[in-house]
Amino acid sequence: MQLHAQSQYTTSMWPSALTFFPMILLCAISLNAQQAPPREPRELLAALNRVQVDPAAIYKVDSSSRLELRRGDAKLLFEEGYLGFFTALDGQVTGAVFSGRGHILAIPRDPVEKQQLAHILGAPMIDQDFSSAYLRFTDDTVSELRGDLQRAHNEPQANNAFIDGWQASVLSRNSAHSFRILLESYSKTPHPYFTATLGGVSQGSFDFVFDQDRDEPQLFGQSRKAGGLDYYDVWSSYCPPGIRPPPVAFHALSYRIETTVHPDNSVNGVSIVHVHAAQSGERLIPFQFSRLLNIEAVTLGTESLSSFPDSSSTAEERAASGNDLLYVLLPRPASAGEEIELTFRYHGNVIRNAGNGVLFVGARESWYPHLGDTASFSSYDLAFHWPRKLRLAATGTKIDEHEDGDTRTGHWRTEKPASVAGFNLGEYAFASLADNGYSVDVYANRQLEQALLSRLRQPEMDDISNALSGPIGAQRGNHLRLQMPQPSPADALKALAREIDSSIHFYENLSGPAPFHQLSVSQIPGTFGQGWPGLLYLSTYSFLPAETQQRAGLSESGQEHFHDLVPFHEVAHQWWGNVVGWSSYRDQWIDEGLANYMALLFADSQKIPEHKLRLWLDRYRKRLVEKESTETAPAEIGSLDLGFRLDSSRDPEGFDLLVYGKGSWVFHMLREMLREPSTKNPDARFISLLHTLQTKYAYRALSTNDLQREIESVMTPAMGIEGQRSMDWFFADWVRGTGIPHYHIEYSARRSEKGFVVKGKLLQRGVASSFVAPVPIYSSNGGYLGRVIASGEETPFHFNSTREPGKLLIDPQMTLLCIIDR
Repeated sequence: MQLHAQSQYTTSMWPSALTFFPMILLCAISLNAQQAPPREPRELLAALNRVQVDPAAIYKVDSSSRLELRRGDAKLLFEEGYLGFFTALDGQVTGAVFSGRGHILAIPRDPVEKQQLAHILGAPMIDQDFSSAYLRFTDDTVSELRGDLQRAHNEPQANNAFIDGWQASVLSRNSAHSFRILLESYSKTPHPYFTATLGGVSQGSFDFVFDQDRDEPQLFGQSRKAGGLDYYDVWSSYCPPGIRPPPVAFHALSYRIETTVHPDNSVNGVSIVHVHAAQSGERLIPFQFSRLLNIEAVTLGTESLSSFPDSSSTAEERAASGNDLLYVLLPRPASAGEEIELTFRYHGNVIRNAGNGVLFVGARESWYPHLGDTASFSSYDLAFHWPRKLRLAATGTKIDEHEDGDTRTGHWRTEKPASVAGFNLGEYAFASLADNGYSVDVYANRQLEQALLSRLRQPEMDDISNALSGPIGAQRGNHLRLQMPQPSPADALKALAREIDSSIHFYENLSGPAPFHQLSVSQIPGTFGQGWPGLLYLSTYSFLPAETQQRAGLSESGQEHFHDLVPFHEVAHQWWGNVVGWSSYRDQWIDEGLANYMALLFADSQKIPEHKLRLWLDRYRKRLVEKESTETAPAEIGSLDLGFRLDSSRDPEGFDLLVYGKGSWVFHMLREMLREPSTKNPDARFISLLHTLQTKYAYRALSTNDLQREIESVMTPAMGIEGQRSMDWFFADWVRGTGIPHYHIEYSARRSEKGFVVKGKLLQRGVASSFVAPVPIYSSNGGYLGRVIASGEETPFHFNSTREPGKLLIDPQMTLLCIIDR
């Protein structure tokens, strides 16, 4: 979790357009595997990178030969201008370019996607003119376009200016698509690929992708810069009706990883990955693998395998690729059920030095070849060799550690499946706390990273400069230098270990037994945290006292965030993220929202007045409706199930604000609806739900639809506000909807034979007309009156009260995420 927070498995932004495609087109494959590649893969890849417009295949397009392509829900029109096909490679044309006047129209059927398009483009559809198009494809695009041209009796025309105008642009764009096109030669199942980069007249350059090898084949998006950072704004991404997502071809069963860290912090690694083939006919296996590492060899038994990139690639070439992917080519198509053991040898620099002797692992997700997504659970056996002066923490239970000369060697093993493994190292101080069945080991540097130390010293250096301007400046300056404090993260070791141990006990009561025997907590520079299985990465700020945090520039809420939330959010990920996982980015909000709500409940349990649950929830509520640098309040940016798509050039902190803030509120509202205040344990239903999720979805993905079904199995009758045992209304409003309702109440009260009759209407604004919610109404004199099922702009109500009602109050117990208009 970052200060406004990145947490487990999150990405703060999408990459730029040219680097975006290799990331979203994993395992993209198309032609029949029986058709052997006409030339060596590297030769063909180089040729695809160099391919250019064919001078003999340029056509003039006008009203008599207007061209049309339909892909998914989109229709592209090439109305007037010039179209040029690329030169054929081994008989295949894989691209074309267009200059002139064109139009693209697409109307998604999914309400969330319409909502997102309306937020970004101002209309719930793609309806854009374009003046240029760069097309790449492996489908029937060539035959379709040439068929239209032939029917219009359109003949090729020479146009050197057209070729010259496109030459540099084509060369710069080709490499982003070449590997995708190459992949289809090594797969049994065709999955057609089509992409167009369009020069939009009003929006600038944007992309349209239709690739049936993606879980969501249809995508519109755009590269943007904001605040000096590159973003990829996803306008829309979904699966049109009638298209089934491709099956996963390979799973990793286990990893054996041996890593040597050298005195210069470079690493050498050997990874043995035991792979299961889930289907027949596939040859290419995609691994996440840092571009900072250079692959030396990949072998299957004694047989050397081709990989992309390979040992001949340079660090500059890998960096330019814009992604952390490694593809391994099997010597023959795999058979379903076959098990394959691959050995990887590699070296490189994944350890970074933050200055002042503070080290950390930069490529935490890709320091070894990793197969699968965040719900791909495997066993891990880890061995490390590292300089003796350093300490090392890693995923799993430590089996052994010993010294040999100037080297330490350690061995860790996971006892339960894990979706990822990690390590961290440094000149750490160390503290350990053993409890019933597990231990908490905390590692921290004795020094601060240079960037943070410089921030702390700057105000003091300013004071020294002022002092030196006086008549006895030298003496005073020396005195001030002696008084400059040198805070150390290591000072917090024992206190932090006790607090984390306390949170583990608290979470066990809610979520079940701790899923680890050893939890290592390590310091990392920056403003974020991550909760790996059995290993936490915590920001240096979480190790520092409030006074030092303040000197470093943190606000009061920022200090509380790093001290009271971040460590315990990451502890909660041991259950929510590392046991119950997520596969689709649309479901990430569940684990993140639950982990954050668990941290809020733990903070509330400490009985510190300023850390009460109500105060945290109120703080989130205010942030969700505040309009800062944009005209859109965070609550209106998009729905929770857009996941990391919420981050964009328009809303750089969209994910943090929505997923942590609104996500916490969603689980708070569910807990409140499930509560039975008159029972011995009012939270019994909510706790039962958490235990069910932990057991039923252990070491696999939990989807939003799964969550809804499990809630419906324990819901109270009052939760079925639409007259049936369904939570459709709740997920439509709070997970797939946007906005926060604003309420205002108008009423009158009159005496009756039995007391008072209260009549009025509840006004609702700020949300869609379809939004419904149960709104509790209280009397300032007589307590709870009842609830109003708010629907539309105005809902009438009628209550009877034995007392004079006084002032009517809307949800004073904070059970509903809403704003009360005074």
